[in-house]
Amino acid sequence: MKRFAAIALGLCSLGLCSLSLYSSAALAASDAPPQAAAVSAESDLMTRDEYDKRSRVALTHPNELWRLYGSRAAARGDWDDAFRHFRRAAGFADKYSQHRLSLMYWHGVGAPRDRALAYAWADVAAERQYPQFLVLREKMWLELDEAERTRALREGQAIYDRYGDQAAKPRFERAMAQSRRQITGSHLGDVGKLQVFAPGPTGWTDPGTVDLNQMLNEWRWDSGRYWAAEDVIWRHGNVEVGPTEVAPRSQ
Repeated sequence: MKRFAAIALGLCSLGLCSLSLYSSAALAASDAPPQAAAVSAESDLMTRDEYDKRSRVALTHPNELWRLYGSRAAARGDWDDAFRHFRRAAGFADKYSQHRLSLMYWHGVGAPRDRALAYAWADVAAERQYPQFLVLREKMWLELDEAERTRALREGQAIYDRYGDQAAKPRFERAMAQSRRQITGSHLGDVGKLQVFAPGPTGWTDPGTVDLNQMLNEWRWDSGRYWAAEDVIWRHGNVEVGPTEVAPRSQ
């Protein structure tokens, strides 16, 4: 089946790794909405161990955490939850989550089908001029009729006011600063390899470890460097963009 995008990116610290737990059959379960495959992404797939590690690292960055929850829900086929989680992440300037919301509105998966709102979300997702999001936004625009375009522009302003970078980046920075204040660390400099032990697949007899240095890396606490890293990913990452699939219009 056609997809807008299947994204596999290699920077796990931003929560955008492509991993594998759920099979393609799980993503296309018999009770899934007919258009579910069109809004699924390979980056939703992860092992339980990788999900646990990513969630620990993402605890300090709400965009990553809610995006991760959204991906997990999508992999389970729980599209209502996926929509809610991606929307939370979208409020913290997460362009990928805004993109996923646009697809869900376009295909009516996890939300009522609404092509005008789909375009409005695609527009805010493309705010930073990431090429793949710009392409998808323009494909949607070409499919809209005049009434849908008018409503998309009208309703899009409110979405921009709340979810655009001017409002969402400061919200992210405030949340991140609060997270940093809650971390107990050393004031003496480098503490070396900081690890947390967690039960493995068979319990504490097979413990796993999570290296929290990734979470505490200074660049992740510098919003300018953090957003610059995201820009590199979305401008140069491995992204496959499929053709637009025309969603049936509501009667």
